Amino acid sequence: MKSRYGYKVPEPDNDLVNVEPGSPMGELLRRYWQPACLSEEVGDLPYKIRILCEDLVLFRDGQGRVGCLDLHCAHRGTSLEYGRVEERGIRCCYHGWLYDTEGQCIEMACEQPEFTEKMDVWQPAYPTYEYGGLVFLYMGPPDAKPLFPMFDILDTRGRNDVVLKGLKLWGDHSLGYVRDCNWLQHVENALDPWHLIVLHEMISGDQFNSVLTLGSWPEIGFEETPLGMRYNLDKDLPNGNHLERHSEVILPNIVLVANIHQRGNEPIWREKATEVIWCVPNDNETVYGICICAWPAKDGIADSDWVAGTDTLTDIRPGQLRERPYEDKQRKPDDMEAQEGQRRIAVHAAENLGLVDAGIAANRRKLREAVRDVAEGRDPPNIFRHAETNRMIETSCWNTVTAAGESQAAD
Repeated sequence: MKSRYGYKVPEPDNDLVNVEPGSPMGELLRRYWQPACLSEEVGDLPYKIRILCEDLVLFRDGQGRVGCLDLHCAHRGTSLEYGRVEERGIRCCYHGWLYDTEGQCIEMACEQPEFTEKMDVWQPAYPTYEYGGLVFLYMGPPDAKPLFPMFDILDTRGRNDVVLKGLKLWGDHSLGYVRDCNWLQHVENALDPWHLIVLHEMISGDQFNSVLTLGSWPEIGFEETPLGMRYNLDKDLPNGNHLERHSEVILPNIVLVANIHQRGNEPIWREKATEVIWCVPNDNETVYGICICAWPAKDGIADSDWVAGTDTLTDIRPGQLRERPYEDKQRKPDDMEAQEGQRRIAVHAAENLGLVDAGIAANRRKLREAVRDVAEGRDPPNIFRHAETNRMIETSCWNTVTAAGESQAAD
């Protein structure tokens, strides 16, 4: 027996998990466009958010422009979540200062116009960008702002066979209601294929109705991709077919998950992921999942009979519910219990990583290298600055099913 007496839990790996302004990881994440909310959530009322340890307010003025400002009015600090959205901007409820989407105070209700101009007050603001049904923020140095990355899943230019939809993932298919833990625990779950077999089948019963949990255990390996890391899973299926599966993490906080419900009944070649999922920190101890889904369409009209590849959008398995009996959570834990149960912030120094954790260890090394890039004045990975190369950026996440007796093509 190893006595617990006197044991002290080590400190978290703060360089990787902390995201407040000025922290190494906080500065890295701020070099990328981060999704804040669904476009439809920014309407005729201000929308308060917390992202990367910062409190902000989003609004859409009467001309349809989206602004993102510091939450507290530059006059006397009243929260702009109680402001009034108008044609030209957002007006503070306390003394009527009006800010445009760039943060400039363009009217002070209790002052003369010439005084307003002389004061030249600017509310701190961030650039916004709308794409695929989401509102994105760039929270980094203004002179380092990159292009929004056009991954192949998202690049619909010249196509009418898909439409892009923004989806929140509270309890949906990809993040399983995980919320109260550090963002990196979410990301690392996507590089942990063994938990699919253990947590989602051996411990809690088949939670996916998937070939991943049927028959023999798979062969699993990990490799770097041009964008990050992925796992490689090979499995002989009970029907004699063979499944080859890859799921990918794109640095620093994007997850691609291949169709978890692929049954393997028919041969299929590179059934690519349909969703780009961001694991976005609210702060160091809470996270939200949000994605753009490439929804199949006919002549540009969304197919109402299709459901997203990683799960159905309407059939939520019991384990994904945040509120369920404690005994049920103990008997049939899911992603929420497993990830939040690692502590609010997982302590890497207290872990004992094995061979099955090779992908997680490699991803942490790549994150450290990216943090070092920023600290030394270089662009980190996956920063795109030239329109001619920012097209159909190839991702590496898919399922391939081959029939019995056929050789597997190299991917």
